[in-house]
Amino acid sequence: MMTKKRMMTGLLVLMAVCVGAQAQDGVTLLREIQNGFVQIHERLRPSVVNIDVQGKAETMNMTPFGPMEDLFRFFNMPEQQERRQQKIRPQGTGSGFIYDASGLIITNNHVVEEAEKIVVRLHNGNEYDAEVVGTDPETDLAVIKIQANEPLAPLTLGDSDKVKVGEFAIAIGSPRGFEGSVSFGHVSALGREGLQGLAMQGLTFQNLIQTDAAINLGNSGGPLCNIDGEVIGINTAIVFGANSIGFAIPINTAKQTVPVLIAEGKVTRGYLGVSIDDAATYTDVASLGLPDNKGAVVRQVQPDTPADKAGLKTYDVIRKVNGEEISGASDLVRKVSANAPGSTVKLEIWRERASVEVDVTLTERHVAEDRQNMGKSVLGLKVRDITPSILERLGIGKSIKGVVVVEVEPGSSAEEARLTEGDIIIEVGQQPVNDVENFFSLMKTHAEPGKSLLIRFVRGNNDPDITIIRVPEE
Repeated sequence: MMTKKRMMTGLLVLMAVCVGAQAQDGVTLLREIQNGFVQIHERLRPSVVNIDVQGKAETMNMTPFGPMEDLFRFFNMPEQQERRQQKIRPQGTGSGFIYDASGLIITNNHVVEEAEKIVVRLHNGNEYDAEVVGTDPETDLAVIKIQANEPLAPLTLGDSDKVKVGEFAIAIGSPRGFEGSVSFGHVSALGREGLQGLAMQGLTFQNLIQTDAAINLGNSGGPLCNIDGEVIGINTAIVFGANSIGFAIPINTAKQTVPVLIAEGKVTRGYLGVSIDDAATYTDVASLGLPDNKGAVVRQVQPDTPADKAGLKTYDVIRKVNGEEISGASDLVRKVSANAPGSTVKLEIWRERASVEVDVTLTERHVAEDRQNMGKSVLGLKVRDITPSILERLGIGKSIKGVVVVEVEPGSSAEEARLTEGDIIIEVGQQPVNDVENFFSLMKTHAEPGKSLLIRFVRGNNDPDITIIRVPEE
């Protein structure tokens, strides 16, 4: 009996020793993981920079974000809780990381666009003025440069095509101005597309990495890294009101874009001139008779564009570009944009239940510039180019040249002149208006401070009318 008791006691002691050993092994493992993260931060921190930006002084309506403003940029989010108009000099803080020892730094376009002064602060507190080398709104990437009198350590770029959901993700930057902050999480999704909030702000080419590593205002432009310390993405946006849903531009996008920005200052892309949808949403439409869900369906062909000149039509389904299959609308945009303006591409079209090949000579894509013009305001007017769908929506059944008013600021000179949303401005200072760029050029030429300006416009199907818009002294 005593032997059995001794055996049981010995077994319990042995089990306790094993459990203790296993617990100790677990602590050791956790400590190794912890030390690994600490070492990564210590290694990467010197290469991550804080970017302070001052914009040009301008009069702005300051309003808080509403509940529908789901996706937003980190940079310069207004914090005022009531609407007011005042003269301010926009300021903001973002992040970036050293790309080259010569002083080249990668960040987001929205961090530095329209900046009047850029100051880069290194991890040791040293500050340097920076200049913009190149920007690309459609990928939200920018390259800036400093002339530093100290050694700079570039980060190693990884391969975002090899990233898998569930892998560790490490975000470094200056959230809310707290420099050198690091957060750990995972890659929670890949290939995020169709984020309309970001598209409206200019980020056309998405294919984003989603992460639950904590990202906040000021992280924009900072690196998202893997556990090897390689950059796999550039942090760019979060979902407002959600916890730990952030997005990063894949580093492979930057690998393609950044060298062009350094060499040319901008990226030029081919332009087709069509409004499109994923073919997958049309597969059950019997009249199209699609063989599968691949391709992009043409909803509208813009007049006087490469697509128009090549004879593309509504309901055409673009299936291939230069022999490469098109998976959907965003894939078509990417593949067309990858070709240089002036080049000719061969499109395979599904039309009337048969395949047709069409050669199209591309022009230069100006979508980013057009979006920037749409955001401009002059004398209280915001305008955009006319399209057939706009004319149809306004009930105007005639061809007309000019720009359509999309917003009139309350209390502005434009409101005093009786202009309203939906008006089509056809002349400025008795000169014809062709497009948005031409409109702003004419306004700059003819809108003299303290004087008045003739504006000719069309409202609905009425005959053209004339109004006088007063130009303030300042």
